[in-house]
Amino acid sequence: MKNKKGFTLIELLAVIVILAILLAVAIPMVTKYISNSRKDSLVTTAKEFADTVEKDATSGKYELPISNSDVTIVSLGLMQLQKGGNKSPFNAKWTMDSSYVAIVNVGTDIDPIYKYYVTIADSKRYTIALTESEKVKSNMVVRNDVAKTKAVVSPICGDKEGKYMVLPNISGLEEIKVGNSWNVTAYSGDDC
Repeated sequence: MKNKKGFTLIELLAVIVILAILLAVAIPMVTKYISNSRKDSLVTTAKEFADTVEKDATSGKYELPISNSDVTIVSLGLMQLQKGGNKSPFNAKWTMDSSYVAIVNVGTDIDPIYKYYVTIADSKRYTIALTESEKVKSNMVVRNDVAKTKAVVSPICGDKEGKYMVLPNISGLEEIKVGNSWNVTAYSGDDC
């Protein structure tokens, strides 16, 4: 008998089974890592959006709320987005009328204390509900969950100069609501 070199069918099948098991374990882990990375990036974007609005409001670009029943809304459509910034980390367009920062005076008329709340959404329905910007975390990013994303049910649109309106409620701000309604000054771009 000649000494033939090669692999037997059983050896090849064993290698294929081992590779299949490794892939079955590795693919979900990599997918979860990528998803978590995108969620972290969405949170970072939301916080940067809120920081930009805070700087612009402090410099006088937007009217700050006077009383604690006033709120200033600034939509994402007014922001100068970086190149490629018109898409979310999930590679979807931003929903401009559902992505905004709400500035609320939680102090008094004489001694105002401003809090910044942010909500952000994209066309694939990845959303962060209206939350104080300092408290936004990656576990708040949800998709297709109407109960958790109630802040985007009623978009708030204004214009570039600030449109005044009275709203009975703003989802996400119920816990700090003082009167029967909110006096809103809404700033938004043309795409809202």
